[in-house]
Amino acid sequence: MFNESKKKLNILVIAVLILLYLAPLSLTYAVDRETDGNKDIPGLPDDVLQYNRTDITPYCQMEQITSREMHLFCYRTLTLALNCTRNCHLNVTTDSAVRTRFLALSIDPNQTMILNINMTVSPPAGETVMERTLNFYLGLEPNATLQLSAQIRLHINETKLNQELNRVINASRLTWMYWNRTKLEWIPVPSYMDQNGYLVCNTNHFSTWTVAEIALENSTSTPWNWTTYTIIGLVAAAIIALVVIVIRKR
Repeated sequence: MFNESKKKLNILVIAVLILLYLAPLSLTYAVDRETDGNKDIPGLPDDVLQYNRTDITPYCQMEQITSREMHLFCYRTLTLALNCTRNCHLNVTTDSAVRTRFLALSIDPNQTMILNINMTVSPPAGETVMERTLNFYLGLEPNATLQLSAQIRLHINETKLNQELNRVINASRLTWMYWNRTKLEWIPVPSYMDQNGYLVCNTNHFSTWTVAEIALENSTSTPWNWTTYTIIGLVAAAIIALVVIVIRKR
């Protein structure tokens, strides 16, 4: 009887030890599964390095970027994917009023850099409000003057944007724009939608950026193009020729 009780006690102790061992693994798995949900974001490589910060709105949040590796930082107000050809130190701040955005940056600088990223719902002091934006202004400021080439991408979900902005978005009219500190105006940059639903632009400098919906000029009137002018010219030439013929017959 004593041996049987001892055997049962040993089995119970082993079971408890197994549970204590598996509990942390289960918790880790649950956290990883929560983070893995971000892999549903299109266009990310399978080996992206993910950091779950969804419990914070970043304020002077320091992050380290290892060269030539894609890093994904998931904050409460911003999901940021970034890769850089040099080691980079990030300093990230966003307004608590910023709605969640998915932003991707690819940077090729000529030296190691510190990059300050500041996303707000209003432009910085001295910069004018741009009409029909997607309600964010993106400040990108390196710590020093350097040469770089970069690609900026913003994932566009028209359905969510329509609901958030309470208007219908025309994705074909969206463009990246930056604040020109010399001209003191917003300058549109050639932009395009890629196959993964990102609005993409390329640049060789950083400053304040935004995405705005640009209305077509004279959109309420009939568009004029070279075909229209050609037709008008042919009609005018035919009328002149007819008038000349009638005059000669007289």
